[in-house]
Amino acid sequence: MLSCTEFIPLYSEFFKFLEKRGGESAVMDYWIYLSDTNIGDKTNPNSLAAKCELYGGFEGARAYWGHTLSEEACDTYDIYNPKEKYCYSLMRYCPSRGMLNSLEHIEPYHNYCEHCKVIYSRVLEKYGIAFERDHSEIDKARCSEIYYVAGHKPNFDFTKPTPDCIVFDEKREGVKYLHRDFHLIGDHALRYCGEVYGDGAVIEFLDGYAKAFFSPRIEAMKTGGISAVEAWLTELYEIEEASELLHTKIEDGTLYVTVDRSPVIEYMRGLGKEPSKYYVEETRTVYKSIAEAAGLGFTLDEYDEETGRAKYRFYKI
Repeated sequence: MLSCTEFIPLYSEFFKFLEKRGGESAVMDYWIYLSDTNIGDKTNPNSLAAKCELYGGFEGARAYWGHTLSEEACDTYDIYNPKEKYCYSLMRYCPSRGMLNSLEHIEPYHNYCEHCKVIYSRVLEKYGIAFERDHSEIDKARCSEIYYVAGHKPNFDFTKPTPDCIVFDEKREGVKYLHRDFHLIGDHALRYCGEVYGDGAVIEFLDGYAKAFFSPRIEAMKTGGISAVEAWLTELYEIEEASELLHTKIEDGTLYVTVDRSPVIEYMRGLGKEPSKYYVEETRTVYKSIAEAAGLGFTLDEYDEETGRAKYRFYKI
């Protein structure tokens, strides 16, 4: 399992992987696919399309971002005009982009934030909503957007509230960054990679991602050994609020791990979605790559595709 808090670096690395495979057009192809089959998936109750179907385009967008930006612990300032049907949103700090900016061992994909403009605008235009974004301050993890009824863009300074406006000032200090829908999108990326480039490409991508993103962890494991691996897994399941599902034991230089069930698969099924056949590789390939880079061995002994129950080992070699 990967934590949903580790999804953003995976996403960024996936964009780089696609660009190496087929240039910027390959990245755009994926963004369009993501928009049409995930963000635009009406059968997923958390998707933008589902919210727009339920509440209408404008109010649906409000409902969607009310949910996602809260779980992503974003610091936002919104000016919402329900009468004129427009909303200006200033993202004073985006924790996801902030994470990418703070990583010293990997570079963010050069056009990372552009995916937000592409994947959302394609869905909103189907509901008569225009969507514009300003990414000029992404180096500060800061951006802004406005969405409004198409053909009726405000012709005044919409950053300044009028009497018809409602202001939402959401600092969300102390809110936990835990957006579980990222699990769904991460698996979606693996599915796309496998369907377009083949099973081997999924392994190649995850191997590269693991060795790049987890390199500080790998260095800690080189010095801390099996105990450092156990500490990492314990932290991972604590972040996902699923500590009760993880059981570990160190014996004779081997870390034995049992996971009662996958909280990720459980979450996906709660939304009526099935994991792809590649989901297991988030454990089998990623953990093996981390272990090999740290000079350790890894074996996945058991894995139940229905529940995600697993038994595996990390060991000295």
